[in-house]
Amino acid sequence: MKRCAMTLVLALLGTTALAAPPPAEAPGTVWITLRPQPSLALKNPRVQAGGKNAQADSKGAFRVDGIAAGWVAIQASAEGYQAVERKVLLPAGGQASVFLPLERIPGPGTVKGRVLRLEGRDGTKVPVANVEVRVGDKVAAQSDAEGLFVVPEAGPGPVSLKLTGSGVRPQEEMVVVPSHGEASVEVLMQKGEEIRAWMRGRVRSIQGRPIVATVKVDDTRFKTRTRPTGDFELRLPAGRYRVTFEARGYVPQTKTVDVGAGDQALFYVDLSPQEN
Repeated sequence: MKRCAMTLVLALLGTTALAAPPPAEAPGTVWITLRPQPSLALKNPRVQAGGKNAQADSKGAFRVDGIAAGWVAIQASAEGYQAVERKVLLPAGGQASVFLPLERIPGPGTVKGRVLRLEGRDGTKVPVANVEVRVGDKVAAQSDAEGLFVVPEAGPGPVSLKLTGSGVRPQEEMVVVPSHGEASVEVLMQKGEEIRAWMRGRVRSIQGRPIVATVKVDDTRFKTRTRPTGDFELRLPAGRYRVTFEARGYVPQTKTVDVGAGDQALFYVDLSPQEN
């Protein structure tokens, strides 16, 4: 009888032991270090491990305590950077460390350049000022007296620069701009064909008769004579000029005119006879 009772007690104890839960594994700690590319100060960083927010220490590392053992998901993000996620194996009651590289969200970079042209027989490079630099349909920059220009936002990736200016041929330059980086370019432009202005007109007497006269552009080499019909024409660079009309027996007359590239200035000049 006693043996049966003992067997029953042992059986009950065995059943109780099988039903008891296993001892809980001690939680651990996860350390996270963020490595931004490039190495710039992070703004509004946010780090989580196992669904818990991490706290930053004085050295910039992030720590999360009370994490259950096993594989732990870690998420990290910061303003201007792409979010990243990793997993780390955390031992019971232990610690795990992970380094997370952060890549910046792609964004525009900067283009710094200089506009030059060749001058003289020795091909000396000289700066070209007032050259417009277009990106797409927008004027993004203009070269200064040293030929320097800066396009503050362009790209990232291949960017087409269209350059136009007075006295040089239009030119297109391709440059690859790194994300949030800087690209440098030197543009060597060719001297363009000068677009001149036309000065046309007719010289007559005050009675309306055509006069054969001399037409001189003061302080220049430009000079011509009118046809028998009194008509004349001159082709000259854009600018401001003083033009003098002279004919034998008539009082000379001087006019001031402004002409732009491709413009046409018309004169109808009536000369008065000289008094004897």
